[in-house]
Amino acid sequence: DDDVCAATSGEEGARCALQALQMKAGKLAVDEEGEEQNACTSGLVGQIRSFAPGCINACPQACGPLGAAINAYMAHGGQTAAKKVICAHKHEFSCSYSHWGACKTLADKAKGFGFKLPRSKGELYSGCR
Repeated sequence: DDDVCAATSGEEGARCALQALQMKAGKLAVDEEGEEQNACTSGLVGQIRSFAPGCINACPQACGPLGAAINAYMAHGGQTAAKKVICAHKHEFSCSYSHWGACKTLADKAKGFGFKLPRSKGELYSGCR
């Protein structure tokens, strides 16, 4: 249920929402067993794609790193762990700023969960120094 996490905010709210997405993604993976799955259409990235399909479709090279960043966030230390993954793949993530009209929705959604994403390519690169 999407309302389960509504009362929580910040990092706890983000974890709650991501865990809910993970459960939904697991159910979808079972339902779509016969279909080919890839990093952009399966798992949590596939669920996130529903919020910003134009962004995910425009930057398919970011799907694998996005999944790794989400996993790092959830299982290995929150925003600090995710930032390490994002910085290691900043070139792949920089695509989103060339398609900001489609990707801003995703950044806004993350911010609503308490996860601050860079708002520009310059901010991405300077934040990874």
